[in-house]
Amino acid sequence: MRESFPGVIVKGCFFHLAQNMRKKLGELGLTRFYNEDPEFSLKAKMITALSFVPIDNLDDAIDTLSNVLPPELHQLLNWFEDNYVGRPNRRGNGRRAPLFDVEMWNLYQRTLAGKDRTNNHAEAAHRRLQTELGVQHPTLWKFIDGLRAVQKGRDIYYEHIIAGNEPVKKLRRYREVDARILHIVQNFERHNVVEYLRGIAHNYQMGL
Repeated sequence: MRESFPGVIVKGCFFHLAQNMRKKLGELGLTRFYNEDPEFSLKAKMITALSFVPIDNLDDAIDTLSNVLPPELHQLLNWFEDNYVGRPNRRGNGRRAPLFDVEMWNLYQRTLAGKDRTNNHAEAAHRRLQTELGVQHPTLWKFIDGLRAVQKGRDIYYEHIIAGNEPVKKLRRYREVDARILHIVQNFERHNVVEYLRGIAHNYQMGL
């Protein structure tokens, strides 16, 4: 993508990061522990909660977290490091390049700026288009007709908004979660990192 669009800023989706973590838990045979042991579940989610740690604090956060995780979750933390942070070099000088750049998935600044943590709006647009097309591989003309139908719906919604109507709001429970996470992130410096990660982990589910 960066080769085709050199100026683009690529941002990851927290929902898909949690999905990847959920899949890895299953591969490691840890799903039952996650579902049946609340403390184990919370500790697993603390790994994903590293997304909310400032980039400059990630190394210390990972080291501290590794000391409080049960042995069964060390493999999961290693997987997270390999793919999302980069495993430390053997000589202790920096890290190897991860599969996904830290800037792509880190949510600390994005949360402070009030930006979305997921790309749900994009996925909703894809679903609308897929519904209009009705098939997986449409012809060019059917694809164009589908785009026109979706755009017509968006134009109607736009007129609805500029006529003074309120846009659709997030459900109250999601707004409350957003507010709690923002409060925790704004107070990062006041927490030790374990408390911080536990606080974030209490506010989302990985849906196992």
